[in-house]
Amino acid sequence: MTLDVDGDLFDLANSLAGLLGAPVTIEDRDTIVIAYSGGNQDVDEARIGTILGRQVPVRYREAIAATGVFEKLRTSDDVITVDLPEEHMVSRAVIAVRDEGRLAGSIWAAIPGGPSAAQAEILRAAAPVVAGRLRAEASRADRNRRERVALLDTLLGGGEEAEAVAADRTMRGDWAVVTIRSADDEALHQAAGPLTLHLAAIAPGALSAPQDRSIRGVLPAGSAARILGDFLRRFGARDRLAVGIGTPVGQVADLPESRVVADQVADALVRRGRVGVVASLDDVFADVLVDRLEGFLNLHRRSSPLTRLAEHDRTHEGGLVDAVRAFLDTGEISTAAEALTVHPNTVRNRLRRAREACGVDVGDPAVRLALMIDLRVVR
Repeated sequence: MTLDVDGDLFDLANSLAGLLGAPVTIEDRDTIVIAYSGGNQDVDEARIGTILGRQVPVRYREAIAATGVFEKLRTSDDVITVDLPEEHMVSRAVIAVRDEGRLAGSIWAAIPGGPSAAQAEILRAAAPVVAGRLRAEASRADRNRRERVALLDTLLGGGEEAEAVAADRTMRGDWAVVTIRSADDEALHQAAGPLTLHLAAIAPGALSAPQDRSIRGVLPAGSAARILGDFLRRFGARDRLAVGIGTPVGQVADLPESRVVADQVADALVRRGRVGVVASLDDVFADVLVDRLEGFLNLHRRSSPLTRLAEHDRTHEGGLVDAVRAFLDTGEISTAAEALTVHPNTVRNRLRRAREACGVDVGDPAVRLALMIDLRVVR
């Protein structure tokens, strides 16, 4: 049996697995699985999770990293054995794949007891072949990425051009824009490729691409939350990503409106540290509302009733802000007093001073609303 050098990376992985007599995965330099051999997927839980998630699950990745293998791959061209019996993993033989001296990826083979001399030689011979295929695949992937970005830009631009793209892609029914954001640019970079593969397998009509320090996509509205929730569960860096789903639209021309909402939802999640979740506007309506009003409050802070209370406290140490906050949080004088560990009459007196000295009457529903929004922004 010889190595198949004419097929794609999956053909190459299958051919190499046949030569080695062992399951194979091929990863890129970011340890994202880009190809794997068929059959023997249940060799151990680590392989199952790796193939399903397109990346080694966090638990196993941390254990593998502790062996120093990733540092060795940066400098060594030899076959490295990773043996972690305590993780119930079959031993892995791994070799770096380099393109013009730079680390481009790696080949992993699950071989009980480690590789024989003959298997190690096969892996060494395969590395440059895989490097050539990775180079060709990277070029093709770059062209595909540019095409996806152009299509997504057209769809999110709305109008007749968007309608033409939707017709060409047979996009029917309600669709929604999704926005994935993170405080960690590296997490976004790592997620783009796996999400493309995930959508290709589960929702062929969907589309995603990096855009404006985000990943944006257009998905069927009815299944977007399920599809992306499944993706997060499988993706290793899910605890660094926040996914916002825009409003469903029946007309592709309305996708720009859906994009605005998706961005707002994703931003609200990131600002509050809510990562690893998928949310729609229904889930975070109050947070998005507060975020939309924050600019107004910052611009007109001097006129806010909360500012008047705070200035009074600075001058008289009256505790008015604390009393108002506790009353608004609890809705009752006695409960607010318990929260502040003071007598209920103290709370009553402070609320009265807020009204008489500052013109802030918590009995007025409009004033209460303004105070609650401002306090939420401050928090």
